[in-house]
Amino acid sequence: MNASVLAHLAERFRAPHPETLVTEALCFVLTRHPAARAAAIALLATDAVPDDARDWIRFTSEVSDGETSGRVDIAGQADRKTWLSIEGKFGAPLTPRQPVAYIRALEKGGSILFVCPAPRIPRLRDELAARTAAAGQSSPGEAWRPDPAGVEWLALAEDRRMGVTSWPSLLARLGDAVPETDRPMSSDLHQLEGIVAKFEDELPGWTPEELTSGGLGATFGKALHTTRVLCRIVAEELGTAHAPQWHAPSRTAVLPSSELWDWYGQGFGTAWSGLAVCLEPTTYWGLEGCRSPLRLGFNVAAARLPLDLLYQVHLKMHALSDRFFSDLSGPWTTATAPAPRSDGWWLLPFPLRPGLAGGEAAAEMRATARTLVAPLLHALHVPPQAGAAGM
Repeated sequence: MNASVLAHLAERFRAPHPETLVTEALCFVLTRHPAARAAAIALLATDAVPDDARDWIRFTSEVSDGETSGRVDIAGQADRKTWLSIEGKFGAPLTPRQPVAYIRALEKGGSILFVCPAPRIPRLRDELAARTAAAGQSSPGEAWRPDPAGVEWLALAEDRRMGVTSWPSLLARLGDAVPETDRPMSSDLHQLEGIVAKFEDELPGWTPEELTSGGLGATFGKALHTTRVLCRIVAEELGTAHAPQWHAPSRTAVLPSSELWDWYGQGFGTAWSGLAVCLEPTTYWGLEGCRSPLRLGFNVAAARLPLDLLYQVHLKMHALSDRFFSDLSGPWTTATAPAPRSDGWWLLPFPLRPGLAGGEAAAEMRATARTLVAPLLHALHVPPQAGAAGM
């Protein structure tokens, strides 16, 4: 999406912790607009919240949890009683008091909602459940239950509950509540969406060791996020939709081991001769000398170009990739030769420069992607700038 003015300012004069900026903006929206307040209460409140309390709930930012340290990002209170809490996360870890102390500060029947980037949800969900179970606030092994609004809820003791959702899901819920004539609320949500988009696509830095370590723990999560951003960049360069996802063969089919290939990313279909961006955790990444988890390549079965011509395109792209790697400092090698002509997939590693993060890393990724796909666009007779978007 195009950056809003507020999103531009947030990037230019950023706070040390983006969570502070975004949750303050969210609280402003909930305070300024009655429709947003009502939507948030409807999303978070359980039947245990009395009707008279619902009518008087107001949202306030940076509310003390009543203990020696710790402040709730946004608290929904009525008569100084906290019924609802919202905690915003991007990359920051849980504090030692989260969520246990914040749950204790809730009235019986209250709810706390954690909002984070979608790729972080599984890991955050596990951390939250482990901490509440250890504190006796939830039952070990208790299942998270999704609701139609895109929130996963965990039942807690004393009729409380804890939820996890993504920023886009929460903002979409608030957007659904905008009255047709309420342009100020639409504008404020657009500004907030712009800030979230800035920080959700924020690229972390990579160390040389991480680029060769294979996909484990936080490094794997970082690789997923970086792949998602690269999918968006390539989609914008091609002028097509951005839709990365997991791809896996049918578990019910009897397939040879060579076809059991799980990967995350996006295939761009026949129109682009089966071009794909992918992270394949079990192949290449982590092998000695293979300096990137990301791949560009072609699914030969979806080729639009004649295979002889497409293979020449693959060889040119592979040579460009080698050149990028050779320009990086250190003993950078790809450890992958061009795919044999007979293979069903022709892959090449996507270079990542260690030490870059944020906008600088995104700019370099875009420049690299544009260079690597240029031979394909030339073969398809597509002007290089025709498909570019979001420039």
